[in-house]
Amino acid sequence: MKTVEYTVKDQVGFIALNRPEKHNALSFDLLDDLDEALGLAEKDTEANVVVLKGNGPSFSSGYDLKGSYYIHGSREGFTEWTPKNAVMTLRGIEARYMRIWNFPKPVIAQIHGYCLAGGCYLQMVCDISVAAEDARLGHPLGSGGVSSMPLWQMLLGPKKARYLLFTNTIIDGREAERLGLVSLAVPRSDLEQTVEKIAASIAKTHPDRIFMAKEALNAHQEILGLSALFRYHGELNALGRLWRPKE
Repeated sequence: MKTVEYTVKDQVGFIALNRPEKHNALSFDLLDDLDEALGLAEKDTEANVVVLKGNGPSFSSGYDLKGSYYIHGSREGFTEWTPKNAVMTLRGIEARYMRIWNFPKPVIAQIHGYCLAGGCYLQMVCDISVAAEDARLGHPLGSGGVSSMPLWQMLLGPKKARYLLFTNTIIDGREAERLGLVSLAVPRSDLEQTVEKIAASIAKTHPDRIFMAKEALNAHQEILGLSALFRYHGELNALGRLWRPKE
């Protein structure tokens, strides 16, 4: 893997996005490497919990506008979006989010610097998110349309979610904690130590107990319609690719 690093220490697996010069923008290669790293972490009997973080100045600035599955659908790209390739592209994006959401081990996001759009989505599907107080989080919709991430209203409630999305507002880690976008915000200097302390605490619990607890909590969200929301958001996002308003 060239754009993601995987290491394990003291029963904690660490997945580090590793395109620091690009603020860990989610390129084709990085997303493929992330899939491989998740596979390694899932099979690793030495890792009871996983930390997802970013090397360099940021966690992730979002999808790479010059080359990513979300923007272009495939490495070859599409000459034009069609109903089928648009929907299938969004299903692939949804599958990656749901893989992290349903990962059989707890996943902790360690957030610093920019954590925007698709990068913010990654932390939203983690079980626990710890942000530096000066991190920058949000999703500037700009000229886009429907977000493929349905968790905004679930996590923040409709009033705050719509305010942030409609106004393209980016918030810091302290505000993200207050609103419920992350679990905890700490000074940047304490971020790594805090995450490692949380991970060590979780790692002490028998993996089967954590697994069953996570299964129950995820099933609760499924009953509330999480999978259907992912599919619906994805289909509306796909529809938006077939039509763009004139500037």
